[in-house]
Amino acid sequence: MAEGFVQGGDAKAIKRIAEAYYGSYRNMFEAHDWPERSTKILPAVQSRVVETYGSVQSFEQAHERGPLMFPMEAIKAEPPNVWLTSFYGFRPEEWGLLGFTDEGRRRSFLQGSRPGVLVVVYGAGEAKKGELGNIIGVQQCSHQIGHTRDFMAPAAWESKARDPERRDKWNYAVKATRAWRVTPETRMDVRTFAPQATASEAWQHIGSRGVRLNREEALNILKLHLQEVDVYGENEVLSAAPGTAKEILAPSKAGPVSKSPHVTRESEGPKHLYILKLFGDTDAFLGEASNGHTIIKAGFSRSPQTRCDDHNKALPRCAYRWEILWCGHTSGYDSHPTSDHAKAGERAMQRTLCTQPRGRSLGGEFFLADPALIDEAWREGNSVAKEHTP
Repeated sequence: MAEGFVQGGDAKAIKRIAEAYYGSYRNMFEAHDWPERSTKILPAVQSRVVETYGSVQSFEQAHERGPLMFPMEAIKAEPPNVWLTSFYGFRPEEWGLLGFTDEGRRRSFLQGSRPGVLVVVYGAGEAKKGELGNIIGVQQCSHQIGHTRDFMAPAAWESKARDPERRDKWNYAVKATRAWRVTPETRMDVRTFAPQATASEAWQHIGSRGVRLNREEALNILKLHLQEVDVYGENEVLSAAPGTAKEILAPSKAGPVSKSPHVTRESEGPKHLYILKLFGDTDAFLGEASNGHTIIKAGFSRSPQTRCDDHNKALPRCAYRWEILWCGHTSGYDSHPTSDHAKAGERAMQRTLCTQPRGRSLGGEFFLADPALIDEAWREGNSVAKEHTP
């Protein structure tokens, strides 16, 4: 028996984690794809835990949260650490934040929440027709604050800064760490999802300040089907299948890669910047004249070749393919020591690639740029990453 454990302590530890982070033994078994159900669950609990994690102590360590609450823990907290707000769309891969228009509103949110807070988002304003008034996403936020441009893709920031209607809005940011898009088939009308929070129909207040959900409303998250998506500034989600919120939001095996049974995220460690080039008829792909410019993807990874291969797997067998244009392995740059260094370099590359008319964003990490600007972005990114001080 592990040091510090007492007779019956293993069973108590498993029960505590099953209830706190999964909601029940049944949910825990479903999340791990353990086959037992109904009356067969309890007799199999400890053997399944040890089989999967090696020991009950390792199981506990896998569920020790850091500074952020686990999503399921936030839902089950009393009161729930879950808020409701509205966005004009759900694009965490470009907007890695929750934004407020003044410091007072941001301070109020921080004082009323805890790190790891879940923010449920419904579509409003300029959102697409099928998203208006519906729950479209959930994001998890830290309590790290900054200016919006610190947590936003450069192209998205430039677009916002040029718009007089949006220029001065939402510039008091709270950093997002994870995000999940609601599958279109399970979107709920916001009034049905949060009847008490929306009873006053104070939509402007909800959108500008956010409102905390009660326990019944927070539990409605578990009626949704979710798919984890990228958050700007965070390690890239490599693969993510949709699933029930009970499965997707539950913690899983220990380790830096897996966050749930349905998602793989690239682990921490040294990173290389890379630029991929799309080979094929660029004009046909764009649907307009490219004027000699190239479609590229600019990012970072432990293995740029693996990322290139992954993108090619998403293409049908056709005349288009991704190839590595620049990466550290082939250009003499050493890997950068941490994700923070690489993120700084990635941001510098993307900022350079938005230098119009020589380059522009095609959304996310994709750009159209002339070859000389691409070379310039590559050098700038590696220079910034090398000099970055976390």
